[in-house]
Amino acid sequence: MNSSKVDILFVNQPSPDKDWIIRDINRSGRKTREHMIWPQTNLAWEAAVMRDAGFTVQIIDSVASRLSWEELELRVQDLKPRYVVANVISTTLNNDMRLFFYAKAQGSITIAHGPHITDKPLESLRDFPCVDYCVMNEAEEALRELILEIEKGTGDLGHILGIAWRRGTEPVRNGKRPFIADLDSLPSPAYELLPLDKYYMPFFGNYVFIEGGRGCPYRCIYCRQTVMWESRVRNRSAEILFKEVKQLHDLGMKHVMFHHDTFTADRRMVMRLCELIIESGLKIKWCCNTHVARVDEELVGMMKKAGCWMIAPGFETADQTILDNVQKRATVEQNIRAAHMIHNAGIEVWGYFMFGNPGETHETIRRTIDMAKELPITIANFAIASPYPGTEFHRQAEANGWLVKQAAWEDYDQNYSPVVDYGHLKPEDIYQALKTANREFFFRPKPLLRIAKEMKSWPMIKSLFGITLSYLKLFLGKETVQKKVRERAA
Repeated sequence: MNSSKVDILFVNQPSPDKDWIIRDINRSGRKTREHMIWPQTNLAWEAAVMRDAGFTVQIIDSVASRLSWEELELRVQDLKPRYVVANVISTTLNNDMRLFFYAKAQGSITIAHGPHITDKPLESLRDFPCVDYCVMNEAEEALRELILEIEKGTGDLGHILGIAWRRGTEPVRNGKRPFIADLDSLPSPAYELLPLDKYYMPFFGNYVFIEGGRGCPYRCIYCRQTVMWESRVRNRSAEILFKEVKQLHDLGMKHVMFHHDTFTADRRMVMRLCELIIESGLKIKWCCNTHVARVDEELVGMMKKAGCWMIAPGFETADQTILDNVQKRATVEQNIRAAHMIHNAGIEVWGYFMFGNPGETHETIRRTIDMAKELPITIANFAIASPYPGTEFHRQAEANGWLVKQAAWEDYDQNYSPVVDYGHLKPEDIYQALKTANREFFFRPKPLLRIAKEMKSWPMIKSLFGITLSYLKLFLGKETVQKKVRERAA
């Protein structure tokens, strides 16, 4: 008799050491100083697909619910899932695998996916016997076919595209599965299975992701979408996105982020979505990421009318050579023009910047910090350029001998640990750039006033206090990846 209380359990694993971790099917992951809690919409999408296939499903988001490993293990023990499915990211690789180790010991079949697994499925199966199956790239169709085939008990799985498994004891990687041509053919994510009240973004509050589409027309060398989606752009329709806006509004959500590497890449779709929101009279605040070459005055004006309050472009650097080196297909002039265009439309600009890409020098770092302070940006996110596995940046770093020797996958964290050494620019120089940029940008009257305006309630004050402590640790810290390597060796 099957005593399982749920057929398939989808899990976002706990963070290690009480950190706040961003984990997603299209992210190699990072610790977040901003204490941003990342909505697990990708797991809700997979859960909806498997529910439609006739299985009982449940989602546990340990990060959002602040579950410890011991608490999660008790939940798994109680639910006795037949299958356990989870993302695995480079930054918390061994931590993430603890889930599969425990679940397999309880009799569950374990399935891993995500960018790390997509790039290294055979290595993952060899190094972690607790993983039964790996799903590469998009999970929905491969996961459904895999589990239905396991249910049949036919044995050989060699015909299922997009998976890696073991034939006997030998890891096997099957052929590549074609990408889903029409994302509208999938059911809407099972949002109601997520702890919607737990997701939080500073200055935005409680929010949730709506997946705007997959893939990006650009191929920046550091981006994980080139690993997962291979720059194959497939946008969902404005009608489907609006349907989910209304669905989430009915569930009590007033803030939405359209999660997409370049949301405005399909200008016609965004304009139509704005029309639908405006015509409905629905009061909802939303934001998105974009590329500086994909905005114009008419578009951002329409977005403002439809409730868009923030757009976050990837500016990356103030140096044109570096922009060219990373294949950004943008100019410094476009960066400046886009920031002013969005700001003049009455929309907040949050900017992404990176230190440590190929071509970086002490001089280019200085110019980038100065540009970030000069642009009309409310919030700047300064990151370390990290050559995550599967990216072109990683291939270049390996070929040129830039990678820090003996760095572990857990060291690949764009918020905390540089793993490239250019000789003229050391990892400690890149880490120092991160500290300097954050200190110079945020310790100015305008950003400090913006932060002060958020202190309207005790939960907000408590959150900002925690964020402040995280940044103080950054400013006072001296940790480098070489120090981590030495500590592991000892």
